[in-house]
Amino acid sequence: MKIHPQLQAFAAGAAQFPKAGSIPVAALRDLVRQASTAFPPVTMPIGKIEDRFIDGPGGALPIRLYTPVGEGPWPVVVYFHGGGWVVGDLDTQDMICRGLCHGAGSVVLSVGYRLAPEHPFPAAPDDCWAATLWADAHSGDLNGIPGQIAVAGDSAGAVLAAGVALRARDEGGPALRAQVLIYGPCDYPSLDTPSVREFRDAPILGADDAFYFWGQYLSKPETERLHPLAAPLRAASHAGLAPAFVCVAEIDPSRDDAEAYGQALVAAGVPVMTRRYVGMLHGFVSWLGMVDAAQDAIDDASAWLKMHFATPRR
Repeated sequence: MKIHPQLQAFAAGAAQFPKAGSIPVAALRDLVRQASTAFPPVTMPIGKIEDRFIDGPGGALPIRLYTPVGEGPWPVVVYFHGGGWVVGDLDTQDMICRGLCHGAGSVVLSVGYRLAPEHPFPAAPDDCWAATLWADAHSGDLNGIPGQIAVAGDSAGAVLAAGVALRARDEGGPALRAQVLIYGPCDYPSLDTPSVREFRDAPILGADDAFYFWGQYLSKPETERLHPLAAPLRAASHAGLAPAFVCVAEIDPSRDDAEAYGQALVAAGVPVMTRRYVGMLHGFVSWLGMVDAAQDAIDDASAWLKMHFATPRR
């Protein structure tokens, strides 16, 4: 398997990037932020972008609202950024939020949840759940359509989105129309899957990086690694969850875990579309505007959201 030519330069640059765990967390956050914001914002029509704070379990919780061009009202997508629960913020996945806002014709509410190791599990899941409840309760204030709400995220954010979908089912709503899971492993990593064996040292995210991030996130890994909000694949049942779009990168050690979650949802009778993007690395959707497959993934996710916003949950 070969890295797509459009990713060659990014892969070469990643080879010069310090490995996770080799520098202090604060320095790693700064480097990730610099790399993620090095390019101008992706150009596409957006009506309004607004930063706000809402009440969260740990205090003021930052959010960013993306509103489409037009009068609305619009469906609402609550978005959780990636970064191994350790790095990332409202800016690092700004391009994906813009893409979904425009592509899905939806208000996107991006959540700046608390990060580990300062705030280990379950701080991030609790923040994301609180933000989803807030978005549902205030959809009218956001020019949203009441009852048309979905969740989405990339990498660690996809795991958080899957956890919110579990809580929405188990804790009385909101009735999510869809979940978009962009290369989210949804299980504690192992060294036994074919994708880990083949891509253990892949650029952007290697297996050692994944273990480092999980080690920062879980303060009691021997038990928390089995908790459904940390590893949604471990839920006792996946029946009745929101329809899922599962995006995976071909050259990614977490690929097989992400696909396994999609398979578990299918087995439970959940509508699922899983797409593997050939030649892509973990994180490829963040290069929206520079990598064709990133736009393909946004288009696929947006089409999934539009279809399920137009179809009430049963």
